[in-house]
Amino acid sequence: MASKRVVKGEGGTLEDEIDALFQLTPAEFTAARNALTSRLKKAGRADDAEQVKGLVKPPVTAWAVNQLYWKHRDAFDRLIETGERFRKAQPSQLAGKSADMRGPLEARRTALAELSKLAAATLRDAGSSPTPENMRRITTTLEALSTYGALPEAPPAGRLIDDVDPPGFATLAGAVP
Repeated sequence: MASKRVVKGEGGTLEDEIDALFQLTPAEFTAARNALTSRLKKAGRADDAEQVKGLVKPPVTAWAVNQLYWKHRDAFDRLIETGERFRKAQPSQLAGKSADMRGPLEARRTALAELSKLAAATLRDAGSSPTPENMRRITTTLEALSTYGALPEAPPAGRLIDDVDPPGFATLAGAVP
């Protein structure tokens, strides 16, 4: 993540301003991004302006997952934690040692179901439809984020610009001691 620098006249850091963009509705994103870019250019901060200009408006499915992160953080964090517990139990299981896989798996399933309901409501509240395809894409993204957990290559929660696919085997193999 980039360093936090104060945006003159706005009372927050550039990172805070970027976070605020990803909390807006899809309809508001582009205009707000362009306004922030313009404001940064006028303040003589061309590098920051270029960084902001390059931000892509997420599709509604990634936007909904971002909203879960910003507005339902406890539920979101529970999903990530359950994914971490499941991922940490896997090496013991693979090594032939006794490991409780059911507990973490069931906790992950419960957290995922809760977030899926919240995502459907978020879509409806924004005037979008929780179609089966939208919900499949949201669920896949949530499952992928839970699988990544706290790995360094995890996508930036709250700032997704696209749906997320589960990590590949090479990423997960690197997590096995």
